[in-house]
Amino acid sequence: MPSEQVYSLLFQSRDSTSSLYILFGGIVDPVSSRIDRFEVVAVGNSELINIPLSGTTFKDITNVCQKIKYEGKQLKNLTNKLQELFQNSGRSDDFMEQLIHYINKREDDKIKYLINQIQNQAMGNSKPDISLWYSLIDRDKIDEAGSGKSSFETLDSEEAQEESSQEEAPTIPIGVPTGIDATIPPTASRVQFKFILSPVSGIPVNQLKPGDQIVVQLTGSDPTTMGIIDSMKLKTEDGSIKPIPATVVATENKGVENETVVKIGNDVFGKIYEEENSIKVRLYTGEKPVSKSGGSNVSATSNASLEAGESSLLLTVLIALGVVGIGMIAIFVFLL
Repeated sequence: MPSEQVYSLLFQSRDSTSSLYILFGGIVDPVSSRIDRFEVVAVGNSELINIPLSGTTFKDITNVCQKIKYEGKQLKNLTNKLQELFQNSGRSDDFMEQLIHYINKREDDKIKYLINQIQNQAMGNSKPDISLWYSLIDRDKIDEAGSGKSSFETLDSEEAQEESSQEEAPTIPIGVPTGIDATIPPTASRVQFKFILSPVSGIPVNQLKPGDQIVVQLTGSDPTTMGIIDSMKLKTEDGSIKPIPATVVATENKGVENETVVKIGNDVFGKIYEEENSIKVRLYTGEKPVSKSGGSNVSATSNASLEAGESSLLLTVLIALGVVGIGMIAIFVFLL
C-alpha cells in the first residue's frame, strides 16, 4: 500500500565544460522504497532549466520538462538514456535503500554522489554542479503547482491548453515497464551497445524486425556492460572490443526515430535509440570477423611457409653431408 507522505526530489545538474544541463523531478515513496514517477530532460542551454528549486513542485518540474520536449529543445539521445538509467535505478533495491537513507539523514553530498553515478553512465566521467531540493509532502498534493510556476511558464494560454491536453501523461511508472522496454525480462542484464554499420549491404534500421540477426559492439563503462565484456572475453590485446551477433527482439519506429531491443547471449539484453532512418545495420551471416580470421590465416600461412623452408634447408644439409661422407669413404678405400 503506498504511503500517505512521499518525498518530492528535484535537482539540476550543470556541466558548463561539456554544455550539458539536466533537470529532474521525482516522487520517492519511503515505504515501498521506489520512485513512483519521475520526469527528466537534458538540454544544451542552461537558460532552459534556469528555475529556482526552492518552492517548486514536482508538477512544476514536469511542466518545464514537457515544455522543453514539446518545443524540441531537448537533447533526445541523452534524455532517453537518462530516462532509462533512472528507471533502472528506481527498481534497484540497493540504490533505493541508499537514496532513502541519505534523504532521511539529509546527507546532500551523498545524494549528489548517487545522482552523479547515474549521470556518468550516460555522459561519461564528469563533475557537474548539482543543485538539490527535496521535501516531504502529502501524496494528494503531488499534482499541485507551486509558487514558482509563473517564473518559467512562457507559453501563451492557447499553447498551454493544447500542450496540457496532448501531454497530460508526462510521468513514467517505475514498477511496470512500458513500450518495447516490456520485452526485456526484469531479471535480465542490460548492456550498452552500438550497431555495426554496413552502408552497402546492410538493412535500414527502420526495417529491422524481431528475429533478425545483426552485428553489434558493446560500448560504455558501466559495471554491467564491462562485466559482460570480460565474461565473454571480447576485449582484444590492443583494447578494442570484438563485434558479436545479436538477435532483434523488438523495434519501435516513430517517424525518423527508432528504438531497438536486442538479445545477446543468455539473459543479456540491450536497447538503442537512433534518430536516423538512413543508417544501415550489418546483418549477421555466420562468418567470423574478417580482421581476426584474416589475420589468423595470414599468420598460419606464414608459419607453414617458414616451417616448410626450414624443413627443406635441413634436408639439403643432410643430403650434402651424405655425399661428403660417401666421397670420403671412397677416397679411403682407394688409398688402401
